[in-house]
Amino acid sequence: GGANVLRQAIAESQDLPVEQIVCGAGSDELIALLLMAYAGPGDEVLHTEHGFLMYAISAKSVGASPIAVAETNRTADVDALLAAVTPNTKMVFIANPNNPTGTYLPATEIERLQAGLPAHVVLVLDGAYAEYMTAGDYQAGTELVASTPNTVMIRTFSKIHGLGGLRLGWAYAPAAIADV
Repeated sequence: GGANVLRQAIAESQDLPVEQIVCGAGSDELIALLLMAYAGPGDEVLHTEHGFLMYAISAKSVGASPIAVAETNRTADVDALLAAVTPNTKMVFIANPNNPTGTYLPATEIERLQAGLPAHVVLVLDGAYAEYMTAGDYQAGTELVASTPNTVMIRTFSKIHGLGGLRLGWAYAPAAIADV
C-alpha cells in the first residue's frame, strides 16, 4: 500500500532500514503512539520548559504526569534533565532544534543525555526543524537510534516541505520500539 511505498522512500532517501521507519498523521500522532505504548498513570514524561506543547498534552491523555524541566538561556539543560529523572520517568522529549527558542543541543550533549538515562527511559529526539540546521556539531539522532535500544527520532514533512495540512510524520526507531 501507500504507507509501505512512503516508508521505502523515506528509508532510501535517509539511508535507513525500512523496517525501523514508522509513519503517522504528523509527528503529533507519533508522540501520542509512543506515550500510549510506554507511559500511563503514575509515570512521568520529561520535556523542556519551552518544548512542543504536544508532549505535555499527549502525556496527560494517557494519564502520565508531564514534567517541564527548566532550560538555561532558553536551551535544553542536560544536567537539569538528568536530575529530574526518577524511577517513574518513562520518556524524555527533546525538540532539537527547539521551536520557538531557536536553540539546539550539539551531538555531544545529546549523547551525554542519552548515556545518563536509565535503560527503561525512552529518549525521543524531535527533529521537526532538523533540515534547517547547518551547525557542524548538530546531529538529528540517526546515529543514536542505530546504536542504542531506547532512542527514537521523529521527523515531519510539515516544516521544510510546507505540508502541514497533509499531517505526515515519520519516526526512526530501534526495531523493538518500531514493532510496538
